[in-house]
Amino acid sequence: MAPWEAAMYDVIVIGGGIIGLSIAREIAGRKSVLLLDRGATGQGTSRAAAGMLSPLSEADDQGPFFQLCRTSLAMYDRFIEELKKESGLDVAYSTEGLLALASSEDSAATLCRRYEWQRQAGFRVELLSARHIQQMEPLVTAPVVNALFMPDERSVAPRLLVNAVRESCFQRGVEIRTGVHVDAISPNTVHFAHTAMEASSIILASGVWSAQFGGVKPPIPIAPRKGQILSLGMPIGAFRRMIRWGSSYFVPRSTGELVVGATNEDVGFDSAVTPAGLGRLLADAQAISSRVGSYPILETWTGLRPATPDELPILGASAVPGVYYATGHYRNGILLAPITAAIMADIVEGREPSVNIKPYSPSRF
Repeated sequence: MAPWEAAMYDVIVIGGGIIGLSIAREIAGRKSVLLLDRGATGQGTSRAAAGMLSPLSEADDQGPFFQLCRTSLAMYDRFIEELKKESGLDVAYSTEGLLALASSEDSAATLCRRYEWQRQAGFRVELLSARHIQQMEPLVTAPVVNALFMPDERSVAPRLLVNAVRESCFQRGVEIRTGVHVDAISPNTVHFAHTAMEASSIILASGVWSAQFGGVKPPIPIAPRKGQILSLGMPIGAFRRMIRWGSSYFVPRSTGELVVGATNEDVGFDSAVTPAGLGRLLADAQAISSRVGSYPILETWTGLRPATPDELPILGASAVPGVYYATGHYRNGILLAPITAAIMADIVEGREPSVNIKPYSPSRF
């Protein structure tokens, strides 16, 4: 038996993506924490994300999930500042905002409705004409009826973010073990490789793999949704802001990388990059800006998003004593990492979470 297998931990976190790492980091220092991951940390869904932190761009009302997303976004400035201080790593955090473009009368009407409620709710938003878009992003060539500018939306480079959170975990004393395939869960116990490890609290944060552990109650109804994505090499500064056009988007990086995404496919655990998927992304990218047709393709990849039937996360206590769920974040894992970490820290430390988590209860299914 390895020494770490014989050790006792207050908290075991299962899953080394951005959610699991952020939870482990938040709890560490006050409790001893072990994080287990089936592969290398941050190499799954988190690595594949585009890194948009943009709750306003798709919101049509101020429902509970929107409020959860906004609360998490409000935590990001401090989150990034602490990570830079603790890890010494840059995460390509951008505060340039997001432009949502409308090229039809119907989509323009949708943006007008969003503008009205968001403005009345006190958010900083601007409804712009095609002329303003040309001034802000001269390389946009899509026909524009109007556009909505959300200056407080943010973005981050997820791969860099995961590196920084992992380094911060080390600095805070988190024990991380990779290549560990958990088989089952029982009260206050994790079972793997003929080993049983006990802890006061066990947090399941394994994304698309969360449903595969034996003994979980209630069952976790998560299915993977594939997203294909690619990056182009743009001249540095060619695009400054995130741009959303229909279901496609640009996320520019200060390094000269332009991320273009993303498909949303219900194909199980198939992670293949396909001509159809990339073809759609490339066509939409050139519809947003014909200039990008000459940019080199730097990389293509896929990610498997953990989706629940209602596309909301699962947060809170399971029916197994000492076992908690923090999974099913679908397309919002990067955005929701800070608030999820705070919620789970409150729960395992015996406090009422600062936000209402009843809509995300494991028992709702």
